[in-house]
Amino acid sequence: MQQPDQTDKLTSTTEEVEDHSIVEHGTSQVSMSGASTSLHSLRFDGFGVGIIVIIAAIFTAAARLNQQPASSLVPVTVLSATGCGLLITGLRKLRAFNGVGLLEAALSGALLALFQFVAALSFPGVVQELSADSGSRPGFFTTWALVAVFTTLFSLVGATLGHLVFAPLRPLRPLRPLPARAAKVPTGASETNESDEGENESASEPAEDLLEQSDIESENRESEELSSTDDVDDDAEAATENPPTRSGMSYIISILLLGLAPFVAGYIFAAAFDFALNLNQYDPGPFPTLRLLSALLPWQVPLAVNSPILNLTLVWRIPLAIGNPTAFDIQAIEPFVLNAAGLACALLGTFWLERPAARISWRSLLLLEALLGLVLVLPANLWIAFGLHGLLQIQSIAVLLRTLQLLNPFTFILNLITAPLVCIIIGTVIVRTRRNSTKYSR
Repeated sequence: MQQPDQTDKLTSTTEEVEDHSIVEHGTSQVSMSGASTSLHSLRFDGFGVGIIVIIAAIFTAAARLNQQPASSLVPVTVLSATGCGLLITGLRKLRAFNGVGLLEAALSGALLALFQFVAALSFPGVVQELSADSGSRPGFFTTWALVAVFTTLFSLVGATLGHLVFAPLRPLRPLRPLPARAAKVPTGASETNESDEGENESASEPAEDLLEQSDIESENRESEELSSTDDVDDDAEAATENPPTRSGMSYIISILLLGLAPFVAGYIFAAAFDFALNLNQYDPGPFPTLRLLSALLPWQVPLAVNSPILNLTLVWRIPLAIGNPTAFDIQAIEPFVLNAAGLACALLGTFWLERPAARISWRSLLLLEALLGLVLVLPANLWIAFGLHGLLQIQSIAVLLRTLQLLNPFTFILNLITAPLVCIIIGTVIVRTRRNSTKYSR
């Protein structure tokens, strides 16, 4: 009679050991997959940094097409910094990378400022005048140190802002009522009932009642676990059938935040630049800091000087009355290119995560890109269209300067057309490239 009991015990223990080993193997696989995802998120994104380097090199070469520095030479990297960080985040989302990419964003911003600093030194007469004029050295190096710091900082801000704006939506689980638990049978009531029935029953009946009560409780627990798993399965099925979608107003608010970020960055940098002028005991500029925002306008009224002696002043002193050497400043396109590319990559990556089987429509993408270009160019275009009112201060003497007109009706309209057009072209190129790469990969 004891042999079958021993065999049953042995089989039960072996089953428990096998189950325990399976659980340990499963947990090890989960931990290995979690480690792989964490390593994937911590991997350095050299591709994104390489894209930023290529774009910076192209616009640096474009800045040297003229012998006179454009008015956008110094502030354009600060105004492009948020777009640089947005592009880093967008590329990571497009390739399903985890994390924001703060290291890549900071490095890309620093390289963006470095390329522009090299372009400033390469203009004719800058190095010679810098070695001869000791009074301009503190202002020159302080200004470009501020450019490097703020470009790196605003690149981090742009990456974080893009990561938060295009974060994947999570479905809200509906509130469910708690399952009603079965009322426990009190032992006192059973004892009173047993005493009422009679005193001639055996002492084993309370033990049987306890066993029945434990069986009822175990059955209630099993039913609760089954109901909870059913609820989780129902929530998962509902989430897959009806995934959360973004409304049109959320996209518009996101575009406004991303488009106004360079405008705010320009004002913060202008305040830091004015503080650096006072710290180095330089006289303030004759025109307000709104002159700095003209770097967002590719079309302006040209004002050529062609003086190598003034090049040192033009590559660090802002704002000044000197304008662009030509009517079209190709370097002012850089903020539009970076922001448009970052928006297109972030939209494609977010839309693919939320709706894997669907494709983003061309019409919605082009509308969002056009709206981004309009938000980027419209504030500076409106403010500078009224002209810049200058005030020259020399110790206790203040001389009112005539209004500086940087725009006319023709250049005003061209700016409103050029910025959305550039954003639309960049978005179209990225979408076509993405679709061709996925088509060939399949």
